Amino acid sequence: MKIKKFTARTFSEALTLVKKEMSDDAIILSTEETKGFWPHVEVTAAVDYDQELQTPVSSQASEVTRPDPDAVYTGGSGIRTQAPVRAAGAQQRTAAAPPASRSATAPKISPPANDSGADHLKKEIHDLRTMIEGMKDSGYEMSLPKKKRTMVRYLRERAVREEYAFRLCDKTTDMDKITQAIAGDIQVKNNPDMKKAVMLIGPTGVGKTTTIAKLAAQAVKTGKKAAIINLDTYRIGASEQARIYARILGIPLATATTTAEFQRTLARFSETRDVVFVDTTGRNPRDLEYIKGLTEICRTPVPMELHLLMSANTDDECMIEAYRAYRNLPIEYIAFTKVDEAVRYGSLYNLLLTYQKPVAYLTTGQKVPGDIEYVTANRLAKLIVSKELAA
Repeated sequence: MKIKKFTARTFSEALTLVKKEMSDDAIILSTEETKGFWPHVEVTAAVDYDQELQTPVSSQASEVTRPDPDAVYTGGSGIRTQAPVRAAGAQQRTAAAPPASRSATAPKISPPANDSGADHLKKEIHDLRTMIEGMKDSGYEMSLPKKKRTMVRYLRERAVREEYAFRLCDKTTDMDKITQAIAGDIQVKNNPDMKKAVMLIGPTGVGKTTTIAKLAAQAVKTGKKAAIINLDTYRIGASEQARIYARILGIPLATATTTAEFQRTLARFSETRDVVFVDTTGRNPRDLEYIKGLTEICRTPVPMELHLLMSANTDDECMIEAYRAYRNLPIEYIAFTKVDEAVRYGSLYNLLLTYQKPVAYLTTGQKVPGDIEYVTANRLAKLIVSKELAA
């Protein structure tokens, strides 16, 4: 087995070096971060074959990391000190080298990708997650300076994923700058104007009909002619709720029960209305027939935006799982509802960073036409790092 230590400015850069030098057969043994005049990270990796590595790295293989007396055990969100691993030929210190059975399950480095932009970001995050989870499963550990550990804990308390917290700490450990770092990862819908049609989709109970009413009210307030098409004939009372909102706003409403009827209604409204809002049925997103029906509805010659609504009070895993079910649809924007009911907002950041979709708006209550906000990236970032809904 060949063991080497790689030095870089961040964990992501170190992983790139490991992949370049040791191929996809490499496993991560330990990591350490050093502060001071030249802050850097050290990642020790190994490859289980005997041939010589072709390209030398800046530092020779050696025993990894020094003990950090302030380190804490990671039980899911914390950090612990490094694993006692020694290089070939190096003298063993107080702890023995890990047995082969443990190192065999350490995270494997996937082949490097040539993608850029969002794909590059996803690859970077995937590598960080693989490293963290693999080291935990294998009994290996990480050493971080106290300031960075504090930042990671702070972000984890706000439901930011561990690998995303590490990524943010690579950018800054200054609490005054963390909001700016998060804002840099968030995209928002810059222009509140919408296409000819706007269709809202999302899991059951996310608040699509109420949000449709808020959007329609905003359009009417700005002098636009609006209309509503209701596709929600599945839920009892949904048509009546939409009809009440339309009557209050003084705009036409039509109910469509088939794709063909929807296409005809949309074409008719698009001739006389500035914007048409489409309210869809809330169903289990894992229902393939339901997704297939939405796909058919999206195939319209009338320009249409597709907004995926997510409830901000939903936990991280449910939110990610729901997005996966809808991801084959032409989603343009994400909107978060029930922001006033959420306790922590890190899940919003996790979803936005994972799928790189702009935020269209937030809803913060049941009031129609109020309680809807077209946010900036900075406003949303402040919400994510705060403990409560910002004023």
